[in-house]
Amino acid sequence: MSSLIDSLKHFCNLTTIGACVFRKIPQIISIIKAKSTKGLSLVSLLLVLTSYTILLSHSVFSGYALNSSEYTLLVMQGVVMLAVFLSFTGRLAVCLSAAFYFAYSIAPVILPHAIITTLVGLTIPFGASSKVMALVTILQSKNSAAISVTSWIISTCTTLTHHFTIYLESADPALLLNFGTSTFYNTYVLMAVIVCKPKAKKE
Repeated sequence: MSSLIDSLKHFCNLTTIGACVFRKIPQIISIIKAKSTKGLSLVSLLLVLTSYTILLSHSVFSGYALNSSEYTLLVMQGVVMLAVFLSFTGRLAVCLSAAFYFAYSIAPVILPHAIITTLVGLTIPFGASSKVMALVTILQSKNSAAISVTSWIISTCTTLTHHFTIYLESADPALLLNFGTSTFYNTYVLMAVIVCKPKAKKE
């Protein structure tokens, strides 16, 4: 039984890392294709990027190698997505803003472990708030044309597999609560994206 669980754990770890290689890419492509950010929230993007950064720092300090690789990829994709979002909203100094946020995002890695551990507690309200903002923005605009269903499916599945593997590996309470909450909210946002997706016009 233990060998079966270990195999399942390794499978979940590998598929999670594999999915994170392109988790945000479908969303970036959707924005570029739609040439619009309608239905997307800047506040949500900033909150989730901050959450990823804190979890990256926590994973580095705690020696979670796979998690560190995942969050490194997510932070990089998050910065690119932020730059694309700003470029389509007509914001000035897009590259400068993205570079500044990237510099800010890696700064917590040099902070003491005690501070990082404290900040991990903030990822739950940050993550939940980002999902709520995303959900509210979608429902207000009633249009999710610029939002990628694929990205939200990947996000929902990876948070679920994360919850499972963390429970088996370390049972870290902060991370378990964080990923459990994320899975819950991701599911609701995914449903909203699907419901508010404009129907294709019949020719």
